[in-house]
Amino acid sequence: MLLDFMKLQKHVSGMGRRSFLSVMAATGSIPFLSAAEAGDGTAVSQQWAIFRSKYFHPDGRIIDTGNSGESHSEGQGYGMLFAAAAGDQAAFEAIWVWARNNLQHKTDALFSWRYLEGHNPPVADKNNATDGDLLIALGLARAGKLWKRADYIQDAINIYADVLKHMTMKVGPYTVLLPGAVGFVTKDAVTLNLSYYVMPSLLQAFELSGESQWQTVIENGLRIIGKAQFGEWKLPPDWLSINRQTGNFSIAKGWPPRFSYDAIRVPLYLYWAHMLSPELLADYTRFWNHFGASALPGWVDLTNGSRSPYNAPPGYLAVASCSGLASAGELPTLDNAPDYYSAALTLLVYIARAEGGGM
Repeated sequence: MLLDFMKLQKHVSGMGRRSFLSVMAATGSIPFLSAAEAGDGTAVSQQWAIFRSKYFHPDGRIIDTGNSGESHSEGQGYGMLFAAAAGDQAAFEAIWVWARNNLQHKTDALFSWRYLEGHNPPVADKNNATDGDLLIALGLARAGKLWKRADYIQDAINIYADVLKHMTMKVGPYTVLLPGAVGFVTKDAVTLNLSYYVMPSLLQAFELSGESQWQTVIENGLRIIGKAQFGEWKLPPDWLSINRQTGNFSIAKGWPPRFSYDAIRVPLYLYWAHMLSPELLADYTRFWNHFGASALPGWVDLTNGSRSPYNAPPGYLAVASCSGLASAGELPTLDNAPDYYSAALTLLVYIARAEGGGM
């Protein structure tokens, strides 16, 4: 999709922002529809009911069962997207109100990344996580359109504006999306998390604002993803470092040099946004099918090729099924998910498939 996206940009370069957006909308690149509107809402609604029963607290908090019951802006964003896709307005409102009251900053529209139940204070770290901000904004935008709520749309616009203002910067030849406000920039390098490029949300930001800088963030993000490939499988690392002077890429220090927990979302978001190019798809296909569904690793070390001693959870298999795994069969149901994150990945794939994800 990178080449197609660039060709499309060139084709409409003299047409103006709104004309550019209208062409993108006509190609299906902007995800306006909920899964229910896309005509396959039954499966999504069924899986949402399971997710809700396991991970949704009545006060609106989404609980990360794999991390001692803490909650995140990411989880609230996923919950909002899932509830909107399933047409569950009451749950959506509860999840949004909880996020707004417990995580949203007073000085900007972004969100603290973590909530620890029983701690004093429960939100000790005010740093944001940009993927959580983008997921919440996308959930609001979709819910606003679905239920004709102008306030949701305006809330999404406000979040997107502050992401653009505070979470983007120039690094070498690229305009990048920072993972958070604090801890990712030094005088020599910037650390990125490519799974924080939630492409459907970035496209939605572009559609709502018409800001050309969003176009730049999307295009540069696609370029970085296309080049940030490591190891024998040519996969993205969970954390990537970019040299501020040269723009050269390396696997970020301070984290395991793996394709794993974070980077698994890179092919998923590309698939969902119709941006999974044939070249990238070929790399993922080669990786998934080398191991096969029965032995897919939970992580692979990009420096030496070693793999996890355990197999991937169902959510990883769901992602592989939409990005090249042969004979994947039916998607796993959330009944089989071992924890919140695997369940969230699986339900995202249900939604992406319902919306016709691909190239």
